[in-house]
Amino acid sequence: MTGSRKDLFSVKDEIAVHPDLPHECASAEPLPESDRETAGYYNSVAFEPGRPEANQKFRQLTQTENARYSTAAIVTITILSGILGGLFAVPAVFLRGHISWIQIFMLVIFGPFAEETLKQSGMIFLLEKRPGAVRYDWQFFLAGALGALVFASAENLLYQTVYLANLPPAKLAMTMSFRWTGCTAMHLACTQISALGLRRVWRNGRKKSMPTQISEAFSWFAAAMAVHGGYNLTAILWFNRYFV
Repeated sequence: MTGSRKDLFSVKDEIAVHPDLPHECASAEPLPESDRETAGYYNSVAFEPGRPEANQKFRQLTQTENARYSTAAIVTITILSGILGGLFAVPAVFLRGHISWIQIFMLVIFGPFAEETLKQSGMIFLLEKRPGAVRYDWQFFLAGALGALVFASAENLLYQTVYLANLPPAKLAMTMSFRWTGCTAMHLACTQISALGLRRVWRNGRKKSMPTQISEAFSWFAAAMAVHGGYNLTAILWFNRYFV
């Protein structure tokens, strides 16, 4: 074994083997106090939102983060979060297949749950990890609309080129015309419902100087999932017979 490999696997610097060694790495440069606090404060298990001093600390940290982002940066971040959210939801499109009881469950229950959650994953990430990048109400609706359009486009293209590719041209054209209008509108409506929920809990948290409690928006997400699942069930029972 070469000298460098011996050093790599050596225990000569292990504190457990040599307790007399210093516990701090002399070459490491500690983070500034402000960065250490910001990095771990928002999701710390020690955070107690009921304490006034905790609320004041969170308000100060959020204001500091807000100042780091220009309006142009916030617009860019919002657009990217919406697009990425739509892309993250795309794998759910591959849940389609032959209609059976398990497939009906996937289309009516699991599919809407996964899609409506993932389409908003970009904004959820910002609220959890980069709250300073969320400053305006319109961010929720813009990101939701972009996520819906990206996802609906990917879904429609997959249907056109794979699932429905064997349809006669006239039937395919009629089916895809409906999908690009009706189905896309459904996705837009559902993300706007969940965006309303995220916006509401974000504003509540801001009033109380507390981190956004994403779980409080569940009822809004459930409503979006119910609309989506109802649409899919209607498609199974009626739309597919008419168009396909």
